[in-house]
Amino acid sequence: MAWYALKVRASQERKVSQRIRQELDRLGLGHQVVDILVPAERVLESRKGGKKRERERVFLPGYVFLDIPVEEYVPELIQVLRGVPDVLYFVSPSRGAKPLPLPDSEVGPILSRARAASLPMEVSQDFEVGQLVRISEGPFAGFEGYIAEVYPEKQRVQVRVKIFNRETPVELPYHHVEKL
Repeated sequence: MAWYALKVRASQERKVSQRIRQELDRLGLGHQVVDILVPAERVLESRKGGKKRERERVFLPGYVFLDIPVEEYVPELIQVLRGVPDVLYFVSPSRGAKPLPLPDSEVGPILSRARAASLPMEVSQDFEVGQLVRISEGPFAGFEGYIAEVYPEKQRVQVRVKIFNRETPVELPYHHVEKL
């Protein structure tokens, strides 16, 4: 596999990758590019009101990577991709020079980081039934209680908190609970 970097307009990486695929399919050149990679990862971000949300973020804005199996395809692809909107140029050693494949030492970390994003994001917690915890977010923030049940497949826990001298079960995601 030979990976080539393509400079594109920032924040247009996903659209450009779709346009490239469509253009290659339209011209019957789909076999010349094995894979198109937009380097993205999943992140957990805090929103207004303390809510957390998982989203996908491009970690190398302005770049798309192409897996081109045969070096002879590159000159033809340069001509084809120049016509795709928001594509700027192939990354090469100098202006106007033929692009070179990226070394494995550079592309390896990018690929592994991007492929890790395709896996479901897991919050690694090892909660146990009976463990004392504090609720850190939501309407019960600040309350303390103990874990009654753990639902690892849903990444949630049931916490029993005392409200008005009465135990009340509250089901929460892992990231709303912290160990004491």
